[in-house]
Amino acid sequence: MKQPVYFIKDKRLKKNFSAYMNAMSAEEKSRIVAEYKTWFNGLNAEEQAEATAAMMDNLNHVVAGVRDNLEELDGAIIRAKLGEVPQAISLSYIASQCGKSKSWLSQRLNGNKVNGKEARFTQSEAKAFQDALHSLGQKLLNISLL
Repeated sequence: MKQPVYFIKDKRLKKNFSAYMNAMSAEEKSRIVAEYKTWFNGLNAEEQAEATAAMMDNLNHVVAGVRDNLEELDGAIIRAKLGEVPQAISLSYIASQCGKSKSWLSQRLNGNKVNGKEARFTQSEAKAFQDALHSLGQKLLNISLL
């Protein structure tokens, strides 16, 4: 998982943001903010507009990166919650209950790259997967051999 500073493209913003995030005290953070404000206020109106546009562009990159991190984390959480279950049950059966193939399910469970991007569950796919697991669990609970 990448830190938000990774997604900042502008070198000056990246340096200032890194310094701010690594600051050890509130005073140090305040000093960094004051230095940035002094720099920004020293710009003319056109330069301030350009700097603001650059900040917004970088902020959009950070937000997109954080979203990717959250999606990656969601996949890791699903894998952790499943534990040994994928080895114990038929993934083909579960996938068919979701209307998908075993390879489709395996790609999402393992975070494989598909078309250059990590395969992930959408909200509706995760819900369908959960429902299929619950349905199988209920069937197993209802089995009475004696």
